[in-house]
Amino acid sequence: MKKIQLASSLLVVGGLLVSAGFFAPNANAQVACQFDRSLELGDDGEDVRCLQQYLNNAGFYVAQTGVGSPGNETTLFRALTEEAVIAWQQANNVSPASGFFGPLSRQKYSELISGENTPTPTPAPAPTTPSTGNSDTDDLNEYRRQIIELAKQLQDARDELDDRDESVSGDQTDAREALRRALRMLQNAEDEVGDAGEDDGDYDNALDDLTDARDDFYRAVSSYLSGDYDEVEDDADDAYDNAEDAFEEVGGETREDQLEDELDELDEELDDLEDEIEDADDNDLDVDDAQDLLEEARELLDEAEESFDDGKFDNAEEIALDVEDLIEEIEEELEDADRRDSDDEDEEEAEEAIEDAEDAIDDAEDAIEEAEDDGVSSRKIRDAEDLLEEAEELLEEAEEAFDDEDWEDAIELAEEAEDLADEAIDELE
Repeated sequence: MKKIQLASSLLVVGGLLVSAGFFAPNANAQVACQFDRSLELGDDGEDVRCLQQYLNNAGFYVAQTGVGSPGNETTLFRALTEEAVIAWQQANNVSPASGFFGPLSRQKYSELISGENTPTPTPAPAPTTPSTGNSDTDDLNEYRRQIIELAKQLQDARDELDDRDESVSGDQTDAREALRRALRMLQNAEDEVGDAGEDDGDYDNALDDLTDARDDFYRAVSSYLSGDYDEVEDDADDAYDNAEDAFEEVGGETREDQLEDELDELDEELDDLEDEIEDADDNDLDVDDAQDLLEEARELLDEAEESFDDGKFDNAEEIALDVEDLIEEIEEELEDADRRDSDDEDEEEAEEAIEDAEDAIDDAEDAIEEAEDDGVSSRKIRDAEDLLEEAEELLEEAEEAFDDEDWEDAIELAEEAEDLADEAIDELE
């Protein structure tokens, strides 16, 4: 059987990169935060912002640029923050490394900033498997042997960088980001191919592409160690592309595919909202605020699509979340506009009802005066006056309800006042 059991060797590589100072140059960076609660995906607050500042300062970047990057931290605990927490937990032996910043993580954080426990990460051991005579298994053993050699090179590189105390250049930062991106895609591809069977998609080609992706990744790391950062980005991009091909060939849907679909869906939602705003405007609703929010959302979506086209998927994802928030605000604004329009209609109806009641009361007063002149019985006049007095009291209550903007009560009271005034007139007949 051609399928090989794929070990979590790329996770080992990830741990080695952390150990080499690749992801965490300053794990106990001094950013003092007060964590009075556990933090997890979906939380919002200034403690989240402080956590992002600490992670960025410690080298576990929430984002390299844009939202979440150093100086642009937010109060929102989203997917990028969770990924950064996981990397920090892995580097500091916090288990499980789930991205949940709970009691264990808070305790570790306190230890690090107080200097009680400054960890020295060590490479994770690579698994070993004796030769079996099976070519696929032997290939995997060779792959693991290369990882062990890579671990030694990375550890040497870390020691050298520590001795030099060099600052990180912009090219080096871009190279790191390219390697991180390639590594994530390699991990996804290994998982997907490892779970697949020979009959799942184009399995043989997926294995070949995965092998090519590994080779590209090794070359990228070697270039990084030699300081050839331009070459790093080229090889890392090749590793990403080959791993993505392997991932898709066995039926996987990449995060980038999902993000592209999300951006398309957001574009459709904005088109629908634009139609709703136009319809509301045609109905003379006040939609100025909704239009302003729509323009802002359009601009942000354009930024997200540009980031996506540039391969800055983390940044695109963060901006997409902001677009989703604006869509909710637009929907709320349209509901408010409709409610305001409904209130205006109710106000007009209440005003008309009060005017009708006033006219009816005036007519009743005139009718009583004429009845007195025409010699109508005093009993009828007295009954009519009682009804008129009650109508006037209800009219006063209606006017008070109108002043309180209680349109429904104002309408009901005014209509009752009008009915009593009409009864007063009928009483005189």
